[in-house]
Amino acid sequence: MKKIIQILFLTFLFSCSNKSNYNYTIINEDTDRAFNKTSIEIQLKEEVSEVDLKNIALEIKDSRDDFDEIWIFYFLPNQEPGNGAWATTHFKPELNVKILGATKEASIKMNTSKVTGEILHSWFENDPMLPNKKYLVKEYDKLYMKSIYAKSKLAGDGGEMKEEVFINKLKNGTTRFDYKNNHGEYYLIEKNGNLGLYDDSGKFMEAEKIN
Repeated sequence: MKKIIQILFLTFLFSCSNKSNYNYTIINEDTDRAFNKTSIEIQLKEEVSEVDLKNIALEIKDSRDDFDEIWIFYFLPNQEPGNGAWATTHFKPELNVKILGATKEASIKMNTSKVTGEILHSWFENDPMLPNKKYLVKEYDKLYMKSIYAKSKLAGDGGEMKEEVFINKLKNGTTRFDYKNNHGEYYLIEKNGNLGLYDDSGKFMEAEKIN
């Protein structure tokens, strides 16, 4: 029988005898005894190294050594399950460690990257695997949405993506920005100032307003 354990704000702090002092929270555990497997979702306080992830994974496995497979998914602050994980450490049964999103160094580089033109608005898209900063820029009398991606598994070396956008004022007072694409995608500045990313099916992401 499948047993789902919801654990909120349970922080593991290990003693010096374990030679570790990692601070993390298990936000969900889904245990399947029929297949002798457990899947765990963890919230981290910040980006950590692959070595740290390995040590956290080994600590967790110590208390669940009766499982053949332990799948562990990691999320950074304000990231929620459902859009991929920032990192994984899976025992299948051997341990495999992967950082899928941006490392701390890659995030710093993204945050300090310079953008040309007059910046009108900026947002941060806290995607676990494809974090990026978006800038609405006026340049040469045209409007552009410039996205600066951090280096990651999916984004490769990262860098800038530039799209010319066209204003479309809506009756409810919000501002929509259309751009050329084959998927019916567009940007919409929400009433709270955040940037919604939409397609024909509706909103699929929201980037938080920076200034």
